[in-house]
Amino acid sequence: MDNTQSEAMKKAQELIKQKDDIEAEIRKAQEELQSQKVGMNEKLVDNNGFPRSDIDLVLVTTARSNIVRLKNDHKAIMDKIEEALHAVHAEALAEKQRSSNMANTQSASTSVADKRTGTKQDSNEESLIPFARVNAVAPDSPAKDAGLMQGDRIVAFGTINIKTSNIMASLSEHVQSRENKPIIVRVLRGVSTELHSLILVPKQGWGGRGLLGCHIVPA
Repeated sequence: MDNTQSEAMKKAQELIKQKDDIEAEIRKAQEELQSQKVGMNEKLVDNNGFPRSDIDLVLVTTARSNIVRLKNDHKAIMDKIEEALHAVHAEALAEKQRSSNMANTQSASTSVADKRTGTKQDSNEESLIPFARVNAVAPDSPAKDAGLMQGDRIVAFGTINIKTSNIMASLSEHVQSRENKPIIVRVLRGVSTELHSLILVPKQGWGGRGLLGCHIVPA
């Protein structure tokens, strides 16, 4: 099972790399438009209906076409990343259930089994307790790309949860140790009790401070 789960995570990492490459190409095309001082919507003809002579028409039309195509590719790859994330979580849940079943099988008495059932319920309740909150998210940051939103309540951040000692310090250390590697983040959003699972990849060079681009405070 561990090998299968590793393969699922490997696939997610490969998809994230493809996403990063697409985003880099989009930025390059946008910079080409900026070099001509135009965007996606400005007219390419003058008031007399002739092609504008103040811009490189081939460069602009090519860049615009590339941006449209790349944004479609980006949407498709994000859908694949979401599917890969679901696969990772499904395997993790299956492994957890199998481990639980093995523990119950090894139980020597009904009373011990009952106690374990109670412990499992308590554990499930604890797993829904937020330990931190997203106070702000910077544009174009790794946190923004992952789908984190201001106000999200963090239930799990990789291996960090409500039972972790020195939570905020541990979270910071975990982020540093996972640079350029995916972290599965589980959050509660709004008044809903539905968990949202996200893939966050800490990285430098995104245009702002830190590896995440968000401000996380204790819940």
